[in-house]
Amino acid sequence: MAPRALASLRLWLQSSSLLAVLAGYSLLFAVGRGISSADRFGRHQELVATLSQELLAGRLTLPLPSGLGVEARWTTSASVDPPALQRQANDTVWLVSRNAVPSSGQGPRLLEVRQNITTDLQRGQRDGLLLIAAAGISVLFTSALLRLVIWRGLIQPLRRLTGQLELLEADSLGNLLLDPAANSSELHPIVEAFNQLQSRLALAWQRERRFVDGVAHELRTPITVISSHAQRLKAEASDNSKPAATLIAAEAQRLAALLTVMLDFARADAGRLTLVVEPLAPELLLLDAFERLQALSAHRLTLAPAVQANLPLIQADADRVQQCLAALVENALRYSSGLVQLAVSASPDRVILHVRDQGPGIPFAEREQVLERFVRGSSSSGSQGSGIGLATAKELMQAMHGELVIGDAPGGGADMQLRFRISDHPPAP
Repeated sequence: MAPRALASLRLWLQSSSLLAVLAGYSLLFAVGRGISSADRFGRHQELVATLSQELLAGRLTLPLPSGLGVEARWTTSASVDPPALQRQANDTVWLVSRNAVPSSGQGPRLLEVRQNITTDLQRGQRDGLLLIAAAGISVLFTSALLRLVIWRGLIQPLRRLTGQLELLEADSLGNLLLDPAANSSELHPIVEAFNQLQSRLALAWQRERRFVDGVAHELRTPITVISSHAQRLKAEASDNSKPAATLIAAEAQRLAALLTVMLDFARADAGRLTLVVEPLAPELLLLDAFERLQALSAHRLTLAPAVQANLPLIQADADRVQQCLAALVENALRYSSGLVQLAVSASPDRVILHVRDQGPGIPFAEREQVLERFVRGSSSSGSQGSGIGLATAKELMQAMHGELVIGDAPGGGADMQLRFRISDHPPAP
């Protein structure tokens, strides 16, 4: 899992948990206020009932003594009102109600009772502030504790699992199974399911490689027979049939080259690509490639003059380097219309073989894609090609511990670079 995804997951879990805590305290605060309000109204009703009984019994007369926080008087109002809050200009708050009180020999009269609840409300507000403070402290504590729990129980195990997954490659599928004991118990089902998937993919991958390898070997013999007979027909054909024989021979040769590439892919995937690595002089490699590939287009292929004498040696397979140069030159001749130049340059730590063309170049956003198998760039539309030339060169360069890099030619176009690490300097003449 990517670090950004882990950070987002951790933030979401923390936010959800903190919101749940805040929601709980908000609900508790609302319930507490509701209970306090109901209790306050209930005590006021009890106070009114007591006053009514005392007045009827004659043990209490109006007005009431001052300092009690309660005022009562008979009123001529015609309505009975339930307890309601009234706030005065001096910020005092009164709970006021009007209740019918029966009297002997007369109809019921209305008793207005005013109760000062300012102190009670201030006490409730103080308790609410204390509850809010407790909620804040609790949220901070919960956040710190939750961060530790998420880090140790989720983020670290996921990072360890991510590190194990990043070590897996196509060639190692099925050989590097994940160890459930090295992961947390919560991740055991995921690890076991991934191991099962990995085993199935490894089996399918092995079957595919054996199939490609077998098909390439089986087709090599009939293609060789077709090619040899096509060459014979070409030599013996009349003027009318010679173009057809030439086309058959060319297509047989092209099919044989494709089979060679497919075998190289299969061997590279299986780690069985055979290389004969030895110290090589880059100028001689380039000169050999120029002499061999001139037949493709003698008037377009050029060899740049040497810009540096006594170039360092490189460690590589000569045949594979020639195969890479041939693929790059054929690609440049196919997708450009100007000259194609072979050149060599050197830096303190590497030697670079260049194949430069004067075509439209390869957009920067497509340079990684066109190095994959059977992928062609947008500049290749309208021309024929299989999309394996650059992929072949990339595979061979990686096998020789080099790299294929796409750059921009100085005058416009693509600069295909075969980069090799320096092996040693040639002896002085």
